[in-house]
Amino acid sequence: MKKFIAPLLVGAALTSAFGADESLKQEIEALKAQMAELKSAQAKVNVEALKNQLSEVKAHDAGDNIKWTVDFRTAYDYVDYKIQGSEKEDNGIWTNKLILGMASQPVDNLVFKGSLAAYKAFGQNNVANTSYFQNFDWYDSQKPNDSTIRLREAYFLYFGDLGDVHYSASFGRRPSVDGFLANLRNDNENPASPISHNINMEFDGASFKFDFDKVTGISGLYAKLCLGRGFSDTTGAYSMNMNTMGFNPAYINDENNPDMDLAGLIIQFFDNGQYKLMANYFIAKNMMDMNIHGIGGMYMTDPSNPFGSLTAMTPIYNFKDVGDMTGGALSLQVNGIGDGISDFLDDSIFFLSYAFSQTDPNGNAAKGMMGTTTPPYMALVDMPGMLGSTDKKFGSSIYTGVQVPGIMKGQRLGLEYNHGSKYWRSFTYGEDTLVGSKLAARGDAYEIYYIMPVVGKNLTAQLSYVYIDYDYTGSDTFFGWTGTPMDVSTMPGAVKTAQDLRLSLRYRY
Repeated sequence: MKKFIAPLLVGAALTSAFGADESLKQEIEALKAQMAELKSAQAKVNVEALKNQLSEVKAHDAGDNIKWTVDFRTAYDYVDYKIQGSEKEDNGIWTNKLILGMASQPVDNLVFKGSLAAYKAFGQNNVANTSYFQNFDWYDSQKPNDSTIRLREAYFLYFGDLGDVHYSASFGRRPSVDGFLANLRNDNENPASPISHNINMEFDGASFKFDFDKVTGISGLYAKLCLGRGFSDTTGAYSMNMNTMGFNPAYINDENNPDMDLAGLIIQFFDNGQYKLMANYFIAKNMMDMNIHGIGGMYMTDPSNPFGSLTAMTPIYNFKDVGDMTGGALSLQVNGIGDGISDFLDDSIFFLSYAFSQTDPNGNAAKGMMGTTTPPYMALVDMPGMLGSTDKKFGSSIYTGVQVPGIMKGQRLGLEYNHGSKYWRSFTYGEDTLVGSKLAARGDAYEIYYIMPVVGKNLTAQLSYVYIDYDYTGSDTFFGWTGTPMDVSTMPGAVKTAQDLRLSLRYRY
């Protein structure tokens, strides 16, 4: 406005100086009156209010939508197994894995986050016909199947402050796969919630987090209470009642299957950017195993050959509550080894983790299969206990690794090792591998991987190799008789070693 006023005043002064006529003077006076009116109107404008309104509009436009991200990976896996008493089994598998991330924040203290996933083998496959539990909710979007888009995560975060204690509460489908430590091998900068050494699976529940760093002065200190459900005891709509051959009322108590619940506490003791120390402790209730109460057409074709073939079986089963389980982990990650020793060590990462599990059988017996010497050469017998024992059993695992700079800028080389004892039991169904969870292994597991940026962080390539040398069976099955640890060197059909060589390209935006 001032830019217009100044030239007009100068023009008016010059005109007066050169003797303008009476009509020009009248026009100038009228112009002065108009300028006075404009100044008065301008004075009434609340500039700060206009700025605030503009900020609100911008914030509304930015927040009144869902922000989407894309994470897409094409991979080739060569899997190889050595099986006791049989020829080795191997295969080459091409897969596509798509994760669509979403987030929104309508107000300052409320956030929604979620992700949808599709993970499939190339073309058609017969996975659904060969696996009874392929679509278990614990790893539904973490193992290749078909092109169906599944819910991977969906939760809201409500947060605020209680004095110097920042808190958050969250309900929904949890961010519980690819957590702390696993994020390194998966090339994810930000880990999900749990410690991946003993918990890496999809589940639904809630969490309540409290930050105590300001109160205590300890960098990064927080505690998080986590609640989850791994199995819901309910019938579905139009479910059949086998006793009456009619329909059950919908969503009533199933009675044949247990509610499987978990409560855990995660504590981050310290995190100053270089050193990060975390721990968890959990109680898992009503652990289950298959309770088979019927088998159709199963017999050994040649009873004199214990390694002979069996006819196809059609088990009729539900799940039986066999007891509870507790466990925990203590994990340390060091980002930058030493202090200024060398650029190589400054850019290196080291971690070390210890985890344990403890069973608590309740005396219930699930019916399982046992071989016999008479037709049909298989029988259903009561299998009490957990992991093949009616006594409490303690298991443990160690997990360590390093990640160092690669040959060229931005490249990373990783080396990892873990060992599990005879009765070690993890919840790592959602681990990103095709040969079974390496962290669940009752034995030794080794991994080497190399990450190479192709187009910055948007397109990367990764080559990885996992080798698992099992000592005992039952590493990652259920919690009763199917999880019984048996010596792989004497058990027919047991997997002795497993290998997975993967080459992948990954796009992220």
